[in-house]
Amino acid sequence: MKKTILLLAVLLTTLGANAQRYNDSWMLNHFSVGAGLGIINGASIEMALPVTPYLAVRGGYNFMNNLKGSNKYNMVEHGSANHYIPNIPSKVELESKLKLSAAHVLVDFYPSKNSSFHFTGGAYLGSDNIVRAYNKGKEDIAALKSVYEFNNRTGNYEFVPDDLGGSVGVMVNGTEKVGLEMGDYLLEPDKNGQIDVRIKVQKLRPYVGLGFGRAVPMKHRVACAFDMGVMIWGKPEVYLNGKKATDIGLDGKDDNFLKSVSKVNVGPIISFRVSGRIF
Repeated sequence: MKKTILLLAVLLTTLGANAQRYNDSWMLNHFSVGAGLGIINGASIEMALPVTPYLAVRGGYNFMNNLKGSNKYNMVEHGSANHYIPNIPSKVELESKLKLSAAHVLVDFYPSKNSSFHFTGGAYLGSDNIVRAYNKGKEDIAALKSVYEFNNRTGNYEFVPDDLGGSVGVMVNGTEKVGLEMGDYLLEPDKNGQIDVRIKVQKLRPYVGLGFGRAVPMKHRVACAFDMGVMIWGKPEVYLNGKKATDIGLDGKDDNFLKSVSKVNVGPIISFRVSGRIF
């Protein structure tokens, strides 16, 4: 992250310094820094310079890491499983983290020389892993290990003893599964009783939007700007314990946020920023 910010600073400062030979007003001969706050893109810092009176380039970094939440998910059966697992909980709590930090390069287009209204295009570059959810409670580990044993047996079994002195019930053909219900996905634990879910998207995410305000203030040293648009990150993919999960159409209602994130292809952005002209 520090290297990305340093590279953007060197690039924009060098462009501004080398552009002093231009005499045309507001053509690569000014430079500003700014800070902002937004929905989806979080807090941001950025630098900007005008290419012409009609175009300005912005580059910066958005900070939105490890926002935590938690939710309880139903333990459900998929298939015709008629299981009995000792002390199996009806719900298991997963902690989730949202990670949307990213570098960005954006170009603002102004319809006229004095316009503050602008169209914006560009891209964000960040981690492909934007959401992680995992079980944290130690009290569920033993039961989830039993679920793993049940899910990974094959053949026809009836009241097969498990390692905990109980029994895992009846399996009709070895394909029945037990796990947590998250949207359309069945979350199965690994052999250690752990559930680790990750939602991944494109690292490079195009952005289109519009707004009001100049990236480099014209009449004053300090000015405000407002932007709204969409970051296009493509079809999200759900990974469970390191492997791509399969959508089996459960349509679980436990966590509308994670369910929505796993289905939408874009992230809406609304942001407000304050910029100060350095020269």
